[in-house]
Amino acid sequence: MLSCTCSLIWGGLLALAGLTAASPVATGPLPIAVRHTSYSPSTPEQRDYNASSSLSPVVSLPRTIQSDLTTLLSPHALVILPSSPSFTQYTHRWSLNTHTNSPSYGVIVIPASERDVSLTIQYANAHSIPFLATTGTHGTWQGLSQLQGGMAIWTRNLTKMEFAADGNSATLGGGLRGDDVVPALWARGKQTTTGSCRCVSLLGPALGGGHGWLQGQYGLGADQILSARVVLANGTAVKASSTENSDLFWALRGAGHNFGVVTEVEYKLYDAVRPEWTYQSFTFTQDRLEEVYRVHNEVMRNQSQYVVYWSLWRLVPEVDPVNPILVSTVYYNGPASEATSYFAPFAALSPLQTTPVQTTDYPGLAAAAQFRVTDWACQPKAGATVYGMDVDSYDVRGLRKSYNAFRDMMRAEPALSLSMAYLEGYALQAVQAVPYASTAFALRDRKLLYGFLVTYEDTARNKTLDAQAQNWGEKVRDAAYGETVKQKSVYVNYAKGSESLQAMYGYEGWRQERLKMLKKKYDPEGRFSFYAPIQV
Repeated sequence: MLSCTCSLIWGGLLALAGLTAASPVATGPLPIAVRHTSYSPSTPEQRDYNASSSLSPVVSLPRTIQSDLTTLLSPHALVILPSSPSFTQYTHRWSLNTHTNSPSYGVIVIPASERDVSLTIQYANAHSIPFLATTGTHGTWQGLSQLQGGMAIWTRNLTKMEFAADGNSATLGGGLRGDDVVPALWARGKQTTTGSCRCVSLLGPALGGGHGWLQGQYGLGADQILSARVVLANGTAVKASSTENSDLFWALRGAGHNFGVVTEVEYKLYDAVRPEWTYQSFTFTQDRLEEVYRVHNEVMRNQSQYVVYWSLWRLVPEVDPVNPILVSTVYYNGPASEATSYFAPFAALSPLQTTPVQTTDYPGLAAAAQFRVTDWACQPKAGATVYGMDVDSYDVRGLRKSYNAFRDMMRAEPALSLSMAYLEGYALQAVQAVPYASTAFALRDRKLLYGFLVTYEDTARNKTLDAQAQNWGEKVRDAAYGETVKQKSVYVNYAKGSESLQAMYGYEGWRQERLKMLKKKYDPEGRFSFYAPIQV
């Protein structure tokens, strides 16, 4: 969904914290004088914004921060304070619930180059200013709200896109979104693994693994990264690859939000030799749940690398005013003449509704799934939180309990009736072809990615609904595990913050120890710790 992280929300919901993009830099800290004068918000706009949460004290920023950084950075960089009319356009997030998962800022820095990122972080360090690098702003990790009145490093202007002469890779800036990358590649007859949602960034999902439509053929988003330029916690810029800083390269691919601001990557590309996608959707009432998900389990046992099975729960009053419906959609990367056998098991269940068989191309999948930038999934929500989990197959009994909790949530609190459940079934052939220990991503054996999106639009009751959303979201998610799962797992881009480090980054002792060692090496003071942090 958010692989969309995001998705009606598949995205990878997620372009999250910790990314960026491009250009050579100084390789060591620069001499930046520390000023001790500070200011407190003075205008109504500043006071309101910085008072949005009481979770942590508001940071005191140097009074001269705007002039300092404007002088320090390149002419095309921008430094914006809360008093500026344009401030809010850079602070809005996909989820606006300020009480649970939204940071607040006292300054926005918009770098135009990798050097700008480097100098900005060095300045922040010299003045003890906490910072968060952002691109798509879809993450709903509860720890994001611990940043209050700090610095946002808004990376969306880092949009480098240069293609290798052989066409097999491209250098892509850390500020690019799926909506920038997919059409540009397609125009060249190319494609690669990206998140399903076009509004999320390319690298936000990829740094946490990066699920997507094409992963069965090419692997995860993280598997496409050949090298990365990274600005570390001390402001130094380095290259990470299989031959340079290889330990950092390992960590970036699965736990990347912890280690630096990625300003650009060298990313694998592929010829679009199968340009056509065929899809069909099947709608069922809730009493068919057990039958439907037994069929999902059966078809996924020998899932083709060209097939994706998605399922959705949502309330459609015209069909059933009190019980969410179930919608299963089969996407096949190939012509309609070959797709019938993949649709047949669901058609055999005599669905309540069946859509016509439709065809599109890879860029058109966003419209088919309603994951375009203009679609509801990508539009900001008054409150939205994703509760995620990863499993290898559907526990049908657990899924029934989860569905019942999902339904009861909407009956108990109608304001939450826009919530949806996204159950994503991706192929794993190319994902599992990558050696399990070769990256920090630990969930290569999980076929299913659940994203329970709990959302509302009632801003007047924001704080009350946040608490209810969290209570119900955790109940719905926990029930879906069933009774057979011994070790709970979650795709880090769908994590909420109540999950263990093992659930996000793997249960193996060696994996946990290596991540902690690398966190201590590359970010010893925990500067990159507002999203799914590794504790040392």
